[in-house]
Amino acid sequence: GSLALGLTGLGGFWLAQRAIHPVERSYEQLKQFTADASHELRGPLTAITTSVEVMQKHPERVHDKDRKKLSAIASAATQLHTLAEDLLLLARMDAQAIAAPPQKVDLNALLHRTVEFHRPAAQAKAIALQFEEKAMLSVLGYPLPLSRLFANLIQNALHYTPQGQVIVTLSQSRRSAHVCVADTGIGIAEAEFPCLFDRFWRADKARSRRIGGSGLGLAIVKAITQQHRGKISVSSQVNVGSTFHVYLPLVSSDGSMSPG
Repeated sequence: GSLALGLTGLGGFWLAQRAIHPVERSYEQLKQFTADASHELRGPLTAITTSVEVMQKHPERVHDKDRKKLSAIASAATQLHTLAEDLLLLARMDAQAIAAPPQKVDLNALLHRTVEFHRPAAQAKAIALQFEEKAMLSVLGYPLPLSRLFANLIQNALHYTPQGQVIVTLSQSRRSAHVCVADTGIGIAEAEFPCLFDRFWRADKARSRRIGGSGLGLAIVKAITQQHRGKISVSSQVNVGSTFHVYLPLVSSDGSMSPG
């Protein structure tokens, strides 16, 4: 009886593995196509953007009625270029294509630079952008992806905050650096939390279309967080605001990554 049960279980496992192989293969092929397509799009989009920039530098050669069309082309090309770069970044992270060893990153300095870079955008919307440092912390990782992680969170907060403030806070939580990006924006319904970090998914789709963006910002945030063996969560209330929490392992005394 137990032998038959064991054989049945093994048979079921074998069949399940066989059934999932085509799905895994299709998913890998889709990721490869995404990477290839994104790479191939970069050339034509760069050519379009360069041509438009040249024309905009010589407005006397452009008819008045065509200037708005030219601006629309420039805007669309920029959005497509951003989308291609985002897709390529995700494809590289899926393939774990970063070969360089991680390095010690001063999180205070990195966050300060990222916040200051976004201050003009915040001022343009009359939003108070603050950075609160409650600890001096370093993590083991990659400076550019980490900058992208927090830039995406700040941009997301600014996009969805019509008025009020965005506060970036750095503190220590046990053996992790805890970065909070809190806003007083439109908020997110709790039912939407499970899909929030999915690719091309957006809360409040009608509003997202007006604001723009590739729909990949939070997917990139999650991918970079996982790349650094960190964790991310969100708390939010509709019409009150949202807070994104990122936890990254600190650098240990021997220079390695803390177990968290």
